[in-house]
Amino acid sequence: MKSNVILKRLRQTGLALVLGGSLTLGLAVATPVTAELQVRRTWHFAEGEVWFSNEFSGARLNECVPLGPDDFSLLIAPENRPINPSPWYAFQVWSSRARTIRVQVTPTCEGRIRCGYLSDDGKNWRPLDRKFYTNDAVTRVATMELQIGPKPLWVAAQEMIGVRELEAWTDAKARLRFAREGVIARSIEGRPIRQVTFSETTNANYVFIIARQHPPEVTGTLGMLTFVDTVTGSSRLAREFRRQFQTVVVPLVNPDGVEHGQWRSNLGAKDLNRDWREFGQPETRQVSDYLRQIGQAPGARVFLFLDFHSTRTNIFYTQADDVPMRPAAFPGRWRDAIHARQPGLWFERDNDHNSGQATAKAWAHETFGIPTITYEYGYGAERPAIHRSARIAAEEMMRLLLAELKNPFSLPVADHHTPGRAGKAE
Repeated sequence: MKSNVILKRLRQTGLALVLGGSLTLGLAVATPVTAELQVRRTWHFAEGEVWFSNEFSGARLNECVPLGPDDFSLLIAPENRPINPSPWYAFQVWSSRARTIRVQVTPTCEGRIRCGYLSDDGKNWRPLDRKFYTNDAVTRVATMELQIGPKPLWVAAQEMIGVRELEAWTDAKARLRFAREGVIARSIEGRPIRQVTFSETTNANYVFIIARQHPPEVTGTLGMLTFVDTVTGSSRLAREFRRQFQTVVVPLVNPDGVEHGQWRSNLGAKDLNRDWREFGQPETRQVSDYLRQIGQAPGARVFLFLDFHSTRTNIFYTQADDVPMRPAAFPGRWRDAIHARQPGLWFERDNDHNSGQATAKAWAHETFGIPTITYEYGYGAERPAIHRSARIAAEEMMRLLLAELKNPFSLPVADHHTPGRAGKAE
């Protein structure tokens, strides 16, 4: 890619000002008060009759220039800097006739452009065959070979499970006879942040689950969906659990970030999982108020808080098992139970990751004195493995918490900590 050509286009669109007028990776610029929204548009290249578009929910494509009739250079930029190295891209491409094109995708910040997913309708996704993908380790330019035609082809870093899909899932769950749902917050742009509570009891025993604070973290959402599907299923274990516990689920904490295809933040240019102490953003402020109101009501007891994310590897960020909490030593016991049933899929564990940060995990532990876990799946985790492990994790959680009602855990002598590779900041 010729940087002078790209920069000329960036200056024409005004994006160069956001990026500091340079493609130099890692350039330090001041973090804006609000996230910089991409310009929604469709690019039409008469030579070859090819179109690219970012005019749909969850899209991320900041610039596109032709390098030839069948070769194109795409630029992917974050909403603000500094940013976590988790580049998100999503675009549509089509042509007046069937053809093969090559696209070079360049991120303007640190991070690797992953081999993506394709869809013919925006609903059903398949992974791009890796033989049609390369990534230069030095320049970090990813090249993809795509088969296109008159119908738009969706290309994205992961399957697109966005605002529409999560709203539909929430609607379906809310129709269950044992579900109660409602809007508990509004985003900066006014999008509803919904909760669904699943229970067949008036007992004030709670499990709190949140997800999608970070827009690109689709594998975490996949895990959360299967986890909740298991808790709301028809098994004897799930029915018994619902007779004893209320499970409160907030599936989409950052709808604006997901809608605009952002890499990390909400529209306030804030990593929401660093705002659980200051509460400067409406999303974290309102969600935390709602959970606190429930969890600190007279007679209420919160047992567990889970926050689903994605990173480079499967990992649990937890407290150490000798940290005072109720149920005691739950993270180690739960992880051991999961591994006993699926020894081929390993979850690493970090007991001290971001312990001083204003994360949801830290807030919930300090507020309720309970085990709180950031539950992360690797970006490249195999989808069947995600679904299998999330189902097992939900089943073992239910077994352990039901046992806690009858025989409370005691603190173990040994710590279950297993050192692991830190994937990224939670």
